[in-house]
Amino acid sequence: MKLIALRSTAVACATLFVAGCATAPGQPGFGDKLKQTFASDDPCSNNARNIGILGGAVVGAVLGNAIGGKKNESRLLGAALGGAVGGLIGADMDRKRCELSKVAKQYDLDITFANIEAQGDVKGVAVGGANQSVSSAKDKDAAVVIGNSISVRDKGGLVGHFESGSDQLTPRAKEYFSAIATQYAPTTIAEAQLDSKQKAETLNQLAKRRILLVGHTDDTGPTQLNASLSERRARAVAAFLKQKGIPEESIFYQGAGESLPVADNRTEEGRATNRRVEIVELADEAGFKKYLEARKPQYAFYRSQPEIITPASEPAVIAAAQITSKAKKSIAVAPAPMSASPRKSEDKNSVSSVTQAAAVQTGKTGPLIDFGGTPYAPNIAKIDTGAMLQEKGFSLISKAQADDSVLVTDCSFDRPRSVGSVKSLRDGHSYKTSEHLPQLYGKTWATDVNGNLVVLNHVAILRDAGAPANLPELKVYAQYKPGSNAKPVVNEEPAVNSYLVDKGVLYRIFPKGVGGLKCMDVLFGTDGATTAKAGKLLYGSTSANRYVADFKPQLQ
Repeated sequence: MKLIALRSTAVACATLFVAGCATAPGQPGFGDKLKQTFASDDPCSNNARNIGILGGAVVGAVLGNAIGGKKNESRLLGAALGGAVGGLIGADMDRKRCELSKVAKQYDLDITFANIEAQGDVKGVAVGGANQSVSSAKDKDAAVVIGNSISVRDKGGLVGHFESGSDQLTPRAKEYFSAIATQYAPTTIAEAQLDSKQKAETLNQLAKRRILLVGHTDDTGPTQLNASLSERRARAVAAFLKQKGIPEESIFYQGAGESLPVADNRTEEGRATNRRVEIVELADEAGFKKYLEARKPQYAFYRSQPEIITPASEPAVIAAAQITSKAKKSIAVAPAPMSASPRKSEDKNSVSSVTQAAAVQTGKTGPLIDFGGTPYAPNIAKIDTGAMLQEKGFSLISKAQADDSVLVTDCSFDRPRSVGSVKSLRDGHSYKTSEHLPQLYGKTWATDVNGNLVVLNHVAILRDAGAPANLPELKVYAQYKPGSNAKPVVNEEPAVNSYLVDKGVLYRIFPKGVGGLKCMDVLFGTDGATTAKAGKLLYGSTSANRYVADFKPQLQ
C-alpha cells in the first residue's frame, strides 16, 4: 500500500507537466498553461510550489536511482519524497509572495521577490510586476528552489525605513516590518497546512531554516560609515523576526554597505534602488552555505573614481558627515568582499569587522621611494584582466556601464569598500568560511622592484566570490641588501579589494602613502601558480607627478 501511495504521489507530480497537452478550442494552449504553472506574473500563483515539486521529484529520482539502482520503486520513492519536500518549500514561497504583495500595496512599498536555486543562483521577480533577473545565472528548466530573497524599498528611499542617520525604524516602518516578519513566523506557516501531519512536517522543516537580514546602501558617503550603519539597521530588522518566534540561532545579519549594488549608482534612481533591506531565507544549513558561496558582486555597478580615494583621504569626508571627533582621528577602512572571514570576529585583522580594520596613518609620508617606473599613462597602468565573470550571461549591464567599471581602469580610479561579515543574531560572531584559493591562504609573496624588496605577508583570498580573508601586511625595504638588518621603510596593513575576473583574481592594494605609494594591482591565478600573472605599482609625490612600475610578486 505504501508503494502504491508513493506511485500515486509521483504520478501526481508528473501530472503537472501533461495537464493541458490536449486542449479544447478556445481554451488556453499548452504554452499558456505552462506559463501559468511555472512562470505566472500573478504574485498569488503557485509557481514556486509547482517548480518545487518538479525539481524535487527530479532530484529525488536521481538520488533514488543512485541508491536503489535501476529499480522503478527506488526512482518512484525518490521522486515522491523529493517532490513532497520541494512542494512544501514551494507552497510556502507562493503563500509568502502573495501575502507580501498585499503588504506592498497597503504600505506603498517596492518589494522584489526572488527564488534561490540549488546552485545558489538568484532569480528575481517584482511581486507586483514583470520578471527581473537579479543575477548572472543562466536560466534553467524546472530548477530546484532551495530558498527565497525579498528586497524591501520604501518608495521614499531608505529614509522611509529608518530615522535619518540612525538604526531606529520609523513608526510606519515598524508596522510594515512587523507585518513582513509575521509571514516568516513558524506559526503562520504551519497554520497554512491542511492537516496535523503536514503541520508537523512543516515545523520540522522550519527548524532547519536559515534567515539572513542584509542592509544595503548606495555608494555615496564614507564607505566605512555605510557598512557600519547598514549592519546596525539589518540587526534592527532581524529583531522583528525574533519577536515573531523564529529562534535567534537561525537568524543572521550583515551590513553589506555599498558592496552589493543591483542598479547603476550613477543615477539617483539607481542609488534609490540600491538602498534596501533584504531578507534571505534558505531551507537549511547546506543551502545557506551554497548561497553565500555563489553570491557575487555586480562589479559593473561599482563606479570608477576620477581620483584615487585613499584611506587617509576619508577623514575629511567623514568630518563633513559630522562623525565624532574620535572617529575622525582613526577611521577603519575594510575591503569589499562578500563572504565572511575565516578568522574570529574579534581578530584585529578580520576584514569582516568594519570597526576592526587598518587604522589611518596620518602625518608625514617620508621620502619618495624610487621604484624605477615610467610616467603614468592609463594604457600602461591598466592590467588586462579579461572580462568580468559577472558579465557573462548578465543582460542588465549595458556596455556603457561596463566601460565605467572599476575593472576597466587602474587602481587609482578605485577606492577601498567596507563590508560587514555575516553575523549570528545569537552571539554576534561572524559566520565562518574557510576555503581559500590555491596558494592564497595566508602565505607570503615578494619581489624586487628596482632594488627595493616589496613583501606582502598573509595574502589570503577565499573561494567565496574571491573575497579577501584578512588584511595583508605590506613591507618595503628600500635598496634592500640580503643579510642586512635594515628595517622596512613601509610597514603597514593596507586596505584591499579583490575581484574575480576572467584571468584570475585581481588583488587591489591601497597603501597609506608612505614612500609615495599610491596603490597596487596584482593579478593572481586561481590555478595554484607561484608567480603572479601581472602587477602594477603606482607611486609619486602628487597626482600630476605619478609613475608606474611592473610588480609581479612570487610565492616565498
